[in-house]
Amino acid sequence: MRLRDESGQALVVTALVVPIMVGCIALAVDMGVLYHEKRDLQIAADAAAIAGAVDYLYNGSDPSAKTAAAAASSVNGFTDGTNGVTVTTSVPPADGPNSGTAGYVEAVVSKPIKTVFMSVFGFNNVTVKARAVAGTPGIGAACIWALAKTGTGLDLQGAYDIEATNCGVYVNSTTSDAVSVTGNGGTMNTAFVDAVGNTVPKHQTSPTPVTPNTAPRTDPWGNLTGPTPTNGGCTTTDSSTTSITGSVTGPGAGYAVCYTKAVTLSGATLGAGTYTFESGVTISGTVTVNSGTIDIYSGSFNQPSNTLLNITAPTSGAYNGIAIMQPASNTANLQVQFGSNNETLDGYIFAPGAEVYLQDHGGGIVATGIVANTIYDKASTIRIPSYDKAHSGTTKNRVVALIE
Repeated sequence: MRLRDESGQALVVTALVVPIMVGCIALAVDMGVLYHEKRDLQIAADAAAIAGAVDYLYNGSDPSAKTAAAAASSVNGFTDGTNGVTVTTSVPPADGPNSGTAGYVEAVVSKPIKTVFMSVFGFNNVTVKARAVAGTPGIGAACIWALAKTGTGLDLQGAYDIEATNCGVYVNSTTSDAVSVTGNGGTMNTAFVDAVGNTVPKHQTSPTPVTPNTAPRTDPWGNLTGPTPTNGGCTTTDSSTTSITGSVTGPGAGYAVCYTKAVTLSGATLGAGTYTFESGVTISGTVTVNSGTIDIYSGSFNQPSNTLLNITAPTSGAYNGIAIMQPASNTANLQVQFGSNNETLDGYIFAPGAEVYLQDHGGGIVATGIVANTIYDKASTIRIPSYDKAHSGTTKNRVVALIE
């Protein structure tokens, strides 16, 4: 029997297969380019969502958050309106499981990508898109902040006693003397004591030791300055009052009254609002502030021995969570305990430019958080029940994280 001649069949098969192989390779090359762009777009979208969420946490403004998100995307190589790039920010998110959730920010970054081989099949451009959502699902872990970048941020002497079992201490100083401890008679009973610097105190804190070389953090309120007559923040400006006694209705939540002269609060009960003192304030007797903030814009805070101050901070607005405020421009020492006087504050002491100073037994402070440039405790008791845990739904001390 004579066999058929099969020569040339491999050539036919090859001719049929090669175009398919070339097409697959071309598709793989184009898909590789698209996936590379997708990865870069996702980085930009993640950065935009986080930047927007951080900005919204500080400023509470949709336009400001959107501007911050667009800027973050641009820094990562994708500028809205350039080379076909579109950056869309929604506050709150317009889509997904967190749609409509207040305080969350959605960022979508897209760009048309020109193909090389897929154009043969009519796909000249493919739009690649990345999406991210960031928000503040949890509260911050630190409730005592010493923000000085160098030098001693936390200075402890004698029989100091810091009780904050539900939260921790953060020291921002990068130098080896970030924490200074004199003597072994004190108590540091906190969730943690983190210092950015490579600090090894001469006397270690106990029972909670200092952890050095920790990551830097940002305080919850950023560059909050407070209302003044010159920045338009004062609802009312009082240029005559030097003494306040009895019950005062107050300017109301979200409003501020500014006093240009030094004022003594003597046995006063103040209603909701912000009380800004441009020439300092003195506490006398028992003073109570309900849903309000004492703002020492300039001058000093004076609380002689045997006086009592109780403040409940507001739970919304620019001064949300702040009981006593001293803006960074006022660097005067803020002495909040001396001798037998006491403080009971349902809210933070916020003095990012000053030293918060406590001295002597006999009195003490129950505050729910401290943000200061430096903190000095000489034989005084600080009790921090944690404002953030007590007001977990409203506190601005929150952790920004990617949610989607």
